[in-house]
Amino acid sequence: MPQVKDFAHRLARAVAQSDPDHFTAALPKAQRKGRIFVDYLRNQCGATAVMPYSARARLGAPVAAPISWKEMETITTGRFHVGDAAELVKRAASKSLSGWGRADQSLPDL
Repeated sequence: MPQVKDFAHRLARAVAQSDPDHFTAALPKAQRKGRIFVDYLRNQCGATAVMPYSARARLGAPVAAPISWKEMETITTGRFHVGDAAELVKRAASKSLSGWGRADQSLPDL
């Protein structure tokens, strides 16, 4: 639906504008460096996203894993793969990732 894509795009831009040091809605990878890409294109028919702790179908079987804000300062590429299962289980229970999927916030009035 065009309306959903339009809303998702406007929301991504609003998030990026509210904290440009941490978020971006820019498509080119060169413009995303060091920031979280708010991917509004995953809200359309046929688009897919990877759930946390899922292995990706790529060379080396990298694993999508949540990271802390502190880690955002140093991580430049994916660093976990399926062989890191024990470390990932330990990280999931760590204090630094406690409540990583929760947020006490409201959406902006667009």
